[in-house]
Amino acid sequence: MTNNHYQKNHSSGGASKGFYIALGVCLIAISVAAWTTYDSVINYATPEEEPSSSQTTAYPANEAVSGVLEVPGSSSPGTTSSTPSAPPSTSPSSQAPQSKAPVSSEEPAVKTTTVPLSFSYPVDGTVVQKFSIDNLIYSKTMKDWRAHAGVDFAAELGTEVKAIADGTVKNAYHDDLFGNVVYIEHGETGGCYCGLETMDVKAGDTVKAGQKIGTVGTTPCESADDPHLHFAVKKSGKWIDPLTIFE
Repeated sequence: MTNNHYQKNHSSGGASKGFYIALGVCLIAISVAAWTTYDSVINYATPEEEPSSSQTTAYPANEAVSGVLEVPGSSSPGTTSSTPSAPPSTSPSSQAPQSKAPVSSEEPAVKTTTVPLSFSYPVDGTVVQKFSIDNLIYSKTMKDWRAHAGVDFAAELGTEVKAIADGTVKNAYHDDLFGNVVYIEHGETGGCYCGLETMDVKAGDTVKAGQKIGTVGTTPCESADDPHLHFAVKKSGKWIDPLTIFE
């Protein structure tokens, strides 16, 4: 009987151990399954970022250069700000009562602008390089392709440069590419005399048609060419073909 009782207790203890082992295995399996599920959910919710297909590769600029002179103090087309303006307030407290302006019997003053009827050439010389904005030309000096926003008149160094019409000197300065520059507003037309050896006028001076304003020198960005006067014309904020004003 004692032996049977021992065997019964022994078999019961073995069953208990087996139950706990099985239970432990189940718990481990459940933990692994739970972790795998959690990891999958996290990876699905936060996938690795991929490069956007809308991004473009930046390429270096070509060899074309604008070649257009920027004159300090000259008129230019207005620019529009990219920042939107705040809408006007519609609250009753911010609106002042409107009042009618008193009616004046005086007629408004009429603003008059003196526009020269004709222009004379700044120098007596043939055209050696025409105006060219849309079609770039090759610069022997700068060794690149660029616009030519003016006309080159052949002239020997030291030749007198004359004002093409009555006007007011807006600027007289030195530019690294165009040398000594005199910019004169002739009514609604701006004349830009570039590459001068001497400048005989200054900003604020008034000039008469045919008056000497300087002498022909060298235009640095065109120094490889024969001596000439680089002359440009600006109207309504844009550079135009100077030859059209002499027609």
